[in-house]
Amino acid sequence: DNCAMQLCTNPSQFDVILTGNIFGDILSDQASVITGSLGMLPSASVSSPGKPGIYEPVHGSAPDIAGQDKANPLGMVLSAAMMCRYGLNEPEMADIIEDAVKSVLAKGYRTGDLMGASPAGAELTQVSCSQMGELLLETIAEEEIMVSFMPK
Repeated sequence: DNCAMQLCTNPSQFDVILTGNIFGDILSDQASVITGSLGMLPSASVSSPGKPGIYEPVHGSAPDIAGQDKANPLGMVLSAAMMCRYGLNEPEMADIIEDAVKSVLAKGYRTGDLMGASPAGAELTQVSCSQMGELLLETIAEEEIMVSFMPK
C-alpha cells in the first residue's frame, strides 16, 4: 500500500517497479492517471537471465476501437524500447526510441486519448495511430542521420 501512496505523491522516484501480476495490474492502472492514459505505459514480464521476456503495453487490445486508427501506439513503442534495453542489451537503440517519443510529444502531437490530459493552453495536434507511427519513424530517421555525421 505504501508503494501506491508513493506512486501518487512522488512518482519520479521510480524507474522500474517489480511486482506480482495482480499488484502490478493495480499499480499500472493507478500510474496511467499520472501519465494521462494507459496508452502511454510500457510493461514487461521478465524471466531469469538468458530467458526471453514478454514486452507489451499495459493496456489491452482495445477491441472497442479496433480498426479505427485511434489507438495510442506509444505504450507498445516504449515496450519495444524496454525490450531493447533489458532483453536485447541494446541501450543505444532504446535511447533512440525513447528520445523519438519525447520529441514527438514535445512538438505537441497527441493521440485522442492524450488530448484531454495535456496542459490547458498547450498547442496540440491530434493525430491517428498511424500518423503517430509515421512521426516517430521520421524522428528516428532524423536522429540516425544526425548521429551518422557526428565525429566518433
